[in-house]
Amino acid sequence: MMVEITEVNITEDKISIIATNLESILLADDLFEDIDEEPVHFEFDRHAKNGAAMKYLYKVCQGQKKCQSAKSMGEKLEKLCGVITTLSESFRSKS
Repeated sequence: MMVEITEVNITEDKISIIATNLESILLADDLFEDIDEEPVHFEFDRHAKNGAAMKYLYKVCQGQKKCQSAKSMGEKLEKLCGVITTLSESFRSKS
């Protein structure tokens, strides 16, 4: 899903990303219609499946020029705000 990341929250157990779904905006029938898109939430468990979600997020960060200069993973994640990227639907939160 193509999104623009608006917020990144880091806790001890998970990484939460809030984003705007750009696909629904870009593929709208009326391109002049005011679209009030609901934010989408993604959750990445820091410890499940031997850190698979963290490895995925590392690859997402490495694909972004503004994240590459960051020294720590936390700093890389914080720099994702404002980035337009694709995130896997499998991490989308149902709530």
